[in-house]
Amino acid sequence: MWQGLSVRNKLLFAMITVNMVLTSVMYWQNNRSFERGFSNYLAQQLLAEQDELAAGLISRYQRFGSWQWLQEKPEVLQELGLTYSQDRLKRLRLPPLPSEHRHSQERPPPPPRHERYFFGLIVLDAKGIPLMGFKQLPPDAVSRPLHLNDKLIGYLSYLPRHDLSNSLDTAFRQQQQQTFALIALAMLGGSILLAWGIAQWLNHRLRPLTQGTQHLIKGQFQHRLAITGQDELSQLAADFNRLAQSLEAHQQDRQRWIVDISHELRTPLTILQGELEALCDGIRPASPDYLQSLWQEIQRLTRLVSDLHLLSQADAGSLSYHWQPIDVYEHLEDCLDQMSHAFANKALTLTLTGTSAIIMADDNRLKQLWQNLAQNTLRYTDAGGQLHITLKVVGEKLIVIWEDSSPCVSDADLPRLTERLFRVDHSRQQQTGGSGLGLSIVKAIADAHHASLEASHSHLGGLCWTLAFKRI
Repeated sequence: MWQGLSVRNKLLFAMITVNMVLTSVMYWQNNRSFERGFSNYLAQQLLAEQDELAAGLISRYQRFGSWQWLQEKPEVLQELGLTYSQDRLKRLRLPPLPSEHRHSQERPPPPPRHERYFFGLIVLDAKGIPLMGFKQLPPDAVSRPLHLNDKLIGYLSYLPRHDLSNSLDTAFRQQQQQTFALIALAMLGGSILLAWGIAQWLNHRLRPLTQGTQHLIKGQFQHRLAITGQDELSQLAADFNRLAQSLEAHQQDRQRWIVDISHELRTPLTILQGELEALCDGIRPASPDYLQSLWQEIQRLTRLVSDLHLLSQADAGSLSYHWQPIDVYEHLEDCLDQMSHAFANKALTLTLTGTSAIIMADDNRLKQLWQNLAQNTLRYTDAGGQLHITLKVVGEKLIVIWEDSSPCVSDADLPRLTERLFRVDHSRQQQTGGSGLGLSIVKAIADAHHASLEASHSHLGGLCWTLAFKRI
């Protein structure tokens, strides 16, 4: 049953239950404290009214010089109390206490408040030891000292009665209990209304999140929530919107990715299909140049599939890396030497300067990173241009600055150069044979090496790539 309730009903039920328990405990504790406090108040009031009884006890102590007379005849205390009661009755003009009650062995009914003060009276000596009835004074007893010539001779104590048998006391107690009960019910009702209001407010705030989640489940990533306020639920709504925006962007990227891949695969396959059909129909002879053209298209298709496979492995985190200390300057120099003929064929001037430093890297992956950057320079830098590579140490970082000459790209295209299959000039990319994945692979390898990669304009007129590796 509990599991089938909504969050609003669960919260409402929990808050009502807690408030009912707290209200009941508060009512019980207040009632208990009132009874004890009121009993003590009556005891103190009655004890304060016993001046005549206290004076009689002091007078007898002065006459006999000790409390031995009281220990021998404890009933004297009751006689003194009855005498005091008769005097008070006369002053209050109330009917006197029947004389038979003073000598009868039968227990009379509970007297009214002005007559029953001497029941529960205890006399103690100066050391606080009861002279009769009790071996030790009960902890809830109230006492008043007895002095003779400024000397403490004992205490007159009263043991409160918690039954409040007097009709006026009982009526007052019942009135207070009714007042406590009304206050408790009012507090309970108010807390229930407050709990219902909080539950309604929370349900109102959570309902859009629930509905928005259903939209995301259905793939409607364009759905957004209205943000009102600056509390935690508003922050949750803002996080929901960011999640929806991210999912929408990923969905668009995936759709664009599928379209771009289909286009990239269709182009070489269409060329191969047309060339092979011409060869089969005898339109073109199987000359070496013709076969070489077919071979180039196959190589282009192979590179594209290999790059796609590598990026998919990078996304899945399944690319294997064999980490080892590598001198970046020597490693980069060896890689560029292997490509020196390609730079010479395009009449590009290559310059490598800077400071050597050691980093932890994978030899093959790092070589692939340099080769992809070099291929990008070879494809898009004008003939007779320049490539300057500078290495410098800044703190704990090794900075590699890769700069080539014109042409360059616009400011708007700079952040998108590492996007997969992104093209600044699609027709030129087709002519140079690029797959549009080389720089994406550079970014993936740099990320795996915990290196940053930034693109900017080069002072030579082309692109400037800045990589920052952590030194060891």
